[in-house]
Amino acid sequence: MALVTVSAIFLRWLPAHGLPILLLFAVSSSAALAIYVTQRRHYSASSSGIARENVDADITAVLWTAFAGVALGGLGIVVVLAV
Repeated sequence: MALVTVSAIFLRWLPAHGLPILLLFAVSSSAALAIYVTQRRHYSASSSGIARENVDADITAVLWTAFAGVALGGLGIVVVLAV
């Protein structure tokens, strides 16, 4: 939900910062969509892991989320400094 809110804020910045904001919007909304689409699988894996008392960490999901956050931060700095 936070990434959807960030996407809306980026669209609010569109008149002030121009079209490069659409890249930020694309990254944040695609990350939000990916989280939403894979959420049921993550919950299912977690609940079965709790039932067998052995929950495995999803390193891939953590790394992709971290990459999206770093990309948003870097792109945000570039866009703000470019204007």
